[in-house]
Amino acid sequence: MRLAHIKALCHAGKEIEALEEWNTLSESHEDLVSDRNALEMLAWGVLKKGESSNQLAIKINSLIGASMTRDARAIPLILEGLRGTNSLVRALSVGLAAGYGDLPLQEELARLLEEEEVWSVRLELIKAAGQLRMKETKQRLLEIISHPRTLAEEKVAAIVSIVNMYDSIDDKELASLIRSNRAGIRELACQIISHLNLYEKIPMLLPLLSDAHPSVRMSTLNTLALLKVKEIDGKPLMKIEHVTKLMNDSIAEVAITASWLALLQGDKRGEKNIRNWILKGEEKYARLAAGALAASGKQGVSLSKSMLKKSNNPYVQVTLAIGLIGQREAIQLACKTIDKHLSMQEKWMWDTTLNPLFRSLSPSQVSHVVQIPNYPGVVNQMTRIELLQILCIMNYAGAQQAVKEFLQADTWGPVGAAAATLLQEGDDEALDVIRALLKDPEVKVRIQAALILALLGGDKQAVSVLKEAYPDSSREIKLHILEAIAKTKDQDAIAFLLERLNEPFQVLRVVAATAIIQCLYH
Repeated sequence: MRLAHIKALCHAGKEIEALEEWNTLSESHEDLVSDRNALEMLAWGVLKKGESSNQLAIKINSLIGASMTRDARAIPLILEGLRGTNSLVRALSVGLAAGYGDLPLQEELARLLEEEEVWSVRLELIKAAGQLRMKETKQRLLEIISHPRTLAEEKVAAIVSIVNMYDSIDDKELASLIRSNRAGIRELACQIISHLNLYEKIPMLLPLLSDAHPSVRMSTLNTLALLKVKEIDGKPLMKIEHVTKLMNDSIAEVAITASWLALLQGDKRGEKNIRNWILKGEEKYARLAAGALAASGKQGVSLSKSMLKKSNNPYVQVTLAIGLIGQREAIQLACKTIDKHLSMQEKWMWDTTLNPLFRSLSPSQVSHVVQIPNYPGVVNQMTRIELLQILCIMNYAGAQQAVKEFLQADTWGPVGAAAATLLQEGDDEALDVIRALLKDPEVKVRIQAALILALLGGDKQAVSVLKEAYPDSSREIKLHILEAIAKTKDQDAIAFLLERLNEPFQVLRVVAATAIIQCLYH
């Protein structure tokens, strides 16, 4: 009877009264803590109450919490978020809907893609359409690609989404794309050919090497490289003037891409041009050329070693070091190079803006966004975490000290989850380095290390450290501790999480409720 009363209170949104009744009942029924249905009922009551909150932080955490349960009961909450007036909630709901993929959610995503006016939300919708392969949105995506005012990031996302929808394409449609009067559509043709490995269609792209739009010329070169084209219609690629003349293109990114293609083909002109761009080019093009060289595989190893010693640009050096490590060449020198530059105070980011195939380290150009507090700082930390991961995987002698110095720096905030996405479960060397820091004499280092390990989902050694740290932590760190414990899915932590439902702050109760459900259904 009393459980029925608690259930009624939960449905009525009377979360506090339900918790009080639960506490009273559990005193005389100790086995209640192991009643999965009762625990789930109580936790969902907290989540539903939070979802109706007027406070944005609580509403967002409730929405995330409900979606993380992977329960069908989350779908109406996500739908409500998609239809909400707050753009931040809509953008978040789009990402959550893409993770579920249920038909009602897809229908709402398709409707929103037609109507959404806020750029950040529209970008998430474009990505979701591709992730879910929603072919009914193809025409809308083509309109976005074709529109002259579409921003570059939006256009790239739309092209990627459409390409993901193709399993095949007939000659008529492909020819229509290549002849389109919209540069974005011609780029799409290149992407489709490379995505579907349509080697036999390469001759159709030859006219695009002389295209008026530089992004089309570059996309064509990218396709030739990705498909490892050696000849076209029986003629060696590097004897085709339409290809070789692009090494001297007036647009730097086209010239660098053409030189990269030549390098891959073993043409010495490509190597010479890449060297000149790295040593004598404008800084952003030196970084781009380094990204091209790092993406050159075995063909670029010799030049990379030379440029690593000759260039004084730290961004060029780190980019080349990553390329060498990828080829398992000059590993110690490359690791030392990365470690040396980790002490730089300037904010960093990975840059792929000039050519999506060339990834280079760059000074941060990231703007603040509403969705994530201190977003430039988050991107900087994520970038550094990835570099630390490389040092750990390579068993670099200074890796543990480098990680410790990173953890001693600023409070992480939202970066903990980023660390978890970058330090993958298979990277045992990286995890061992972090695990050793659980016993560090500094409390802050222990907490940060425990957060990483727990957020990876499965390392229960971290839970005891997090429980011990919880009472004396700030509200922000308490949130991250609860999120991390949820990721461990440790059923032994349920009693601890139940106590957290009595917290005075609703946002903590919401995250604790999410954690309970995740621990129940791991």
